[in-house]
Amino acid sequence: MERITMKYDQGIKKEEVVTLEISKYELEQLIENDFRYRLANSDNPQEINRRTPQEIIGEWNRQEYNSWQTHNRRKVNFQKTDTEATDLDWQELIADHTHLEKQEQQEEYEAICQRLYQMLKPKQAEMIIAICIDGMSVKDYADLIEDDYWRVYKRFDYAKSLLRKLLENK
Repeated sequence: MERITMKYDQGIKKEEVVTLEISKYELEQLIENDFRYRLANSDNPQEINRRTPQEIIGEWNRQEYNSWQTHNRRKVNFQKTDTEATDLDWQELIADHTHLEKQEQQEEYEAICQRLYQMLKPKQAEMIIAICIDGMSVKDYADLIEDDYWRVYKRFDYAKSLLRKLLENK
């Protein structure tokens, strides 16, 4: 068994490292498959050398991290905590309540939107709803309203700080 270290795995802090133990046979297959793949996709096959498993895993891991960072860079997330279903009996757990849940979610969504419209100006409320609740990125929202990204980003930042102040005062 050989050890390979990885960074940026989901569920761990950025500076922590995960160590994988992989058999020598699997590592040999990994190295050979990587070599063949890079050889097939190369313009100059003479320059292609076999890489170490750590280099291969490091490259894969880095690509995954960078694409995740790019995807989530300007998204704002408000996560709700799940409640535990300890007091429910098994029939309640397997019963189909999706229509009730959807209705409750819609009512909650409308109540939040209504409160935002009461607290903020209509355009600010629409922006907060679209970006924070509906999950639209700032760039997509700027494209939707046909405005400059940086202007929309600054207005969004201002609306967030204003909302934060209003909520702290209540």
